[in-house]
Amino acid sequence: MKQEHPITENRRYPRYKVTENPNYAIHFRASLDMDYSKASTINISKGGIMLFSEVPQRPHTRIEIVIFLPNNNDQSIFLQGIVCWTNKVPAPYSENKGCYVGIQFSGVSELQETALDKFMRTYVLDQ
Repeated sequence: MKQEHPITENRRYPRYKVTENPNYAIHFRASLDMDYSKASTINISKGGIMLFSEVPQRPHTRIEIVIFLPNNNDQSIFLQGIVCWTNKVPAPYSENKGCYVGIQFSGVSELQETALDKFMRTYVLDQ
């Protein structure tokens, strides 16, 4: 995964574009009675994540996000967030009928923040 420059906007944390990487997988679900759905990461920051999903989500929906690290299941990162926005992907850019979902992380503990920092250094910033 090649690291590009951060997306610069007036944000608390810089966002970084990412490409698919077989060394981790990101899944999410909107409620405990739902199965996790796999999502593709478009960009990520310490404050949130933008995903591509075939499952549309409503703004203000609480979301569980899990970053699975296949080589070390003990190090999977569990986060919670709130959907800020959802946009359909324009037809020329996607064969699938999917959408982009912007999620702001919420209630992040020190332990989760440390794990997210390590994940970003390993899989996003150093690539």
